[in-house]
Amino acid sequence: MYVDVILPLNLPEALTYSVPETLIDDIETGCGVVVFVQTKMYSAIVQRIYEDEPKPFTVKPIMSLIDKKPVVNQQQIDFWQWIAEYYMCTIGEVMNAALPSGLKLQSKTHFSVIDCNVDISEREAELYSIIEQNKKITLQQLIKKSGRKTVIPILKAMLEKEIINVDEDIEIKYKPKFQTFVKLSQTIKNETELNEIINSVKNAKVQQKLLFYYLSLSENIDFKNPLKIPKTLLLTQSETSANVLKACIEKQIFETENVETSRFETENIETHDLHKLTEAQQNAFEEINKYFETKNTVLLHGVTSSGKTEIYFKLIESQLQQGKQVLFLLPEIAITQQLLMRLKKVFGNKAGIYHSKYGENERVEVYNNILGVTAYQQKYSIITGVRSSLFLPFSNLGLIIVDEEHDTSYKQHDTPPLYNARDAAIMLAKIHGAKTLLGSATPSMESFYNAKRNKYGLVKLNERFGNVQLPKAQTVSILRSLAKNQMNGHFTKQLLDEMFMALKNKEQIILFQNRRGFAPYLQCKTCGYIPCCKTCNVSLTYHKNTNTLRCHYCGYSVNLYQTCQNCGSEKLNNKGFGTEKIEDEIKIIFPAARTAIFDTDSMQTRNAYIKTITAFENRQIDILIGTQMISKGLDFDNVSLVGILDADSMLNFSDFRAHERAFQLMTQVGGRAGRREKTGKVIIQTYNPENKTVRDTVDNNYENLFARQIAERKDFCYPPFYRLINITVKHKNIDILNQAARKIANYMRTFSDEYVLGPEYPAINKIRNEFISNILLKLKKTGSSNKTKNILKQCFSQLQTEQAFKQVQIQADVDP
Repeated sequence: MYVDVILPLNLPEALTYSVPETLIDDIETGCGVVVFVQTKMYSAIVQRIYEDEPKPFTVKPIMSLIDKKPVVNQQQIDFWQWIAEYYMCTIGEVMNAALPSGLKLQSKTHFSVIDCNVDISEREAELYSIIEQNKKITLQQLIKKSGRKTVIPILKAMLEKEIINVDEDIEIKYKPKFQTFVKLSQTIKNETELNEIINSVKNAKVQQKLLFYYLSLSENIDFKNPLKIPKTLLLTQSETSANVLKACIEKQIFETENVETSRFETENIETHDLHKLTEAQQNAFEEINKYFETKNTVLLHGVTSSGKTEIYFKLIESQLQQGKQVLFLLPEIAITQQLLMRLKKVFGNKAGIYHSKYGENERVEVYNNILGVTAYQQKYSIITGVRSSLFLPFSNLGLIIVDEEHDTSYKQHDTPPLYNARDAAIMLAKIHGAKTLLGSATPSMESFYNAKRNKYGLVKLNERFGNVQLPKAQTVSILRSLAKNQMNGHFTKQLLDEMFMALKNKEQIILFQNRRGFAPYLQCKTCGYIPCCKTCNVSLTYHKNTNTLRCHYCGYSVNLYQTCQNCGSEKLNNKGFGTEKIEDEIKIIFPAARTAIFDTDSMQTRNAYIKTITAFENRQIDILIGTQMISKGLDFDNVSLVGILDADSMLNFSDFRAHERAFQLMTQVGGRAGRREKTGKVIIQTYNPENKTVRDTVDNNYENLFARQIAERKDFCYPPFYRLINITVKHKNIDILNQAARKIANYMRTFSDEYVLGPEYPAINKIRNEFISNILLKLKKTGSSNKTKNILKQCFSQLQTEQAFKQVQIQADVDP
């Protein structure tokens, strides 16, 4: 028997191994196995099992079986395969992204000593001594302890002299959580023996107290299956110590048992029924279900605070009644916790959460729960999470909800696979025979176009819940305010007046500035010098909180310069403004106001998200200053004012989606205002109040924006009329980069009939000491994208066979 296995590596195809006879009866598709690849051991997933002997090569055997039951089901393997093919990556890269790291095993190289009977150098003796002291040591540990950066040549010489051994050991990362329970000793068989025990401790008052407290917890004692009490709870409630318990265990009164338990709260939660839907919500709910009879995907276009979530909950309820699972996707980790709390109030412990801010063990536990291998915990029927939740092992998926479906956070940007979670969700639902509901107040052009063409069902919800009015938006001209000398820092008089009134009425304010840090860059007034990153072609951002200059691309940082590094002048000016500078100005203008920043710099941990959101909900923060994170589905009932400080920075971005995204961001963040009885206000500060996108935002006129943008997209060959593939080429040598990029562009122009733009340097053409060049392909919707992708793959393979281009990095981003 033979198997093809998927490894968490960038390999062009699955590898083949033979199955030892001892494992033939146990192995199944989706099981985890340990295999040897070159010099290391890895965990792999069985993709296919067959009996025909592969020729003409000899295959290695599987080393061991990790799981007797599959950890990946067939639907997942089909989904991984689709992601790999559509987004032009390897299935190993998909596996690496899909499985929690606790389920991916990889061997570590350890060194140990052999008796030394030969002459060795001083450097060899130093390493030998360190290895001998530690018995077993990894390469990283050896480098750290020796203080040497280069140890491999020394180790190689020591191996040749046969004075050290090299071993590969598999490291198991996932550690289950155990809780200690106390129960009556199994040596006590009946009432008579129990009474004897009670008499034996009548002079040991504290031990007697512990025993009596335990006995008081159950009316009838089952001696065969005695009551188990958590150790910490028993000691706390009985007001006794661990030493007392230890003495009772020695006297065979009690015994302890370690039981695998959950890292999450598993206590029963008091739930309530769903709220009754309004007439508009009920109509929308019925329309969605009607569309689901004939269509797999429906777009719910509902204004902000229209109560889309209540409709989602009603749909979830109907799926659970059918015994189905539901995946509820959100764009940001920041809002998953708030939604989970709402879900638990209705569905109790049926709802779980999954995202990257969870620790390694927590992610494995959620994965195993969905897989159905955690007997100690109720199986989740609803999972809320971000894009990585798509890769959980669902077996009976009925519905996927993609809330804020327009959001750019659904697109993976950094490491392969560079997938869009919204589009991948539609395919995942298709694989499971499930339905997909896309929800947004500002749908993406692509989704709205598909709905207009009748590919998706389209349901509209045009009124806010409880007949609350949409916030009144108005523009304020920064240019006119400057001319009248009415600017205070970065605030117009109109915005400050509204803020003063909101604070006076004890209402909360949200200020939106889509830039982190204090200032985007510093500039010397004398010579014009701007401090830049050492490894990237980008200016360093000033962060006042840490008094550092930081690169937002590679993480490089230095302490704030006191003098110009070019001319020595002390005249260094901040240019531009970010969230930190806004907070700084607010503290001067409104010193009594309590402020907080909500951006990726200040929200590095999961607890930071929860802490800030909870504080704002509890009205412990008056003014919340944030980037685009603040626009994503958060629901606060006391926000009466939203200030958008710089609309122009979003509108003048060099991207064909700039106006679409500017409208979405301004509408979404404005929608945080006036979500209860009082009508909210939105102040948009701009240099150009007559800009068409700004006017559409003020009028909440999505249809007008759509008509204008879709006409431009058609004229200039952009989605949804054309597909895009962006090819990024990287190398440390700019001349080699240019040659490679030109070769790819020329190859595609020769063998493909698609539009080929570039190569061209991006705005930031060097990151982490690697130069970057981009090539953009525009694919006709009438043609075969698979054909173009195959030509691209051939081009990449051919290029990297040439010696000069072996180190060139090439990455294709489908639907950038």
